[in-house]
Amino acid sequence: MAWKIKVGKKLPGPKSARILEKMKKLDGGYGMPFPLVMSKQGEGAYLKDLDGNVFLDFASHIASSPLGYNHPEMRIVTEDICRSVYPLKVAAPDYVIKEHLDLLEELLTITPKGMDAAFFINSGAEAVENAMKICYKKEKKAKVGIGFEGAFHGRTLGALSLTNSKKIYSQDFPMLPMFRLPFTDKASDVLERIVLEEVDASNIAFVMMEPIQGEGGYNIPSKQMVQGIRRITKRNRIPLIMDEVQAGMGRTGKWWAHEHFDIKPDVMTAAKALQVGATIASKSMFPNQPGVISSTWGGGQLVDLVAGLQTIKIIKKEKLLQHNEKMGAYIKKVLEDMQTRHPEITNIRGIDLKMAFDMPSKDARDKLVAESVRRGLLILGAGKQGVRLIPPYIITEEDANAAMRVIEESLVQIWEHPKRITRAERYSEVSV
Repeated sequence: MAWKIKVGKKLPGPKSARILEKMKKLDGGYGMPFPLVMSKQGEGAYLKDLDGNVFLDFASHIASSPLGYNHPEMRIVTEDICRSVYPLKVAAPDYVIKEHLDLLEELLTITPKGMDAAFFINSGAEAVENAMKICYKKEKKAKVGIGFEGAFHGRTLGALSLTNSKKIYSQDFPMLPMFRLPFTDKASDVLERIVLEEVDASNIAFVMMEPIQGEGGYNIPSKQMVQGIRRITKRNRIPLIMDEVQAGMGRTGKWWAHEHFDIKPDVMTAAKALQVGATIASKSMFPNQPGVISSTWGGGQLVDLVAGLQTIKIIKKEKLLQHNEKMGAYIKKVLEDMQTRHPEITNIRGIDLKMAFDMPSKDARDKLVAESVRRGLLILGAGKQGVRLIPPYIITEEDANAAMRVIEESLVQIWEHPKRITRAERYSEVSV
């Protein structure tokens, strides 16, 4: 039986509300979660909460759940892990397990040519930290890094020095020395000026960029911009790090989003959809002294290693790169059709299943997100006034239609349009 959205009149429901209230008191990092507490039930792009509400998830745990809920092949693997005689966490520097090698070998079948080594770590931020570390170690004289305005690279102190999407993230914390480039076609000119006028290239440890900005607004650079940055970094022997934590692993219809720009970085980070953080480069880029790059749990998390391996295999087997391209085009076409009725939607953008659009203000965006969640669709904001759509790779046209219907109903509600959306067929009529 196909799952469908079903939500009660009040969110969170009573069971969820009790847990959320206790979390607010006890959790030192409590933020602003969705008004629900997940149960262990879900299927495809749908999840059920403890109160029996069913939500369609177009947030995918911030792009970390590419296969949605209860994928049959992932379930088999998870059940097998529970029968393992290993501890679920293994101290990777000292205890080697075969699953670590299995994921390394599988991951390196999809990385760019010449990027033949990887280091696994707990999170995307730690993948970024280690990318920075190997560049500092390689360029021993260099003490300055270069990032971009609007960037998000993580919350650890090194990654935070590059993060620029919101002031609250870095306010009152110490920063590593950094220059920032605009995320526009002027970036290469600014980088050229920095190298010529402000700091010698030998003192620059790296340039780091997201191929498509995430938290900062789902901003897509031009090919001219990306190729200009790559040209200058190559000429000046400055390592280029591509942060693929959110954009990578197939979301944009290619394994890595930077492939859309016909360049190859020196170092790359991955996490989220991979289920474990990874710093990826040529073996020669990594330090050759044992212990320089290390972590107690790095790569030794059995569940993550096996889930990451299975994720890559399922994406290959089910041809999900091609599916993401098809579904991304479908959703974009539906949004463009919706825009003709709702001009408050602007700047529709994205590549495949990494998509966004803008609302007229932050307040309007926040109202749209809240109303959509209230109606059973989980979506997130991005940047100052953007709404991001990052569904699991396994969505169907029926799922897309259901999501678009909720968004349009929510627009009608918050903008008080006289018309009401009553027919899902409106979206089925859009052909790609």
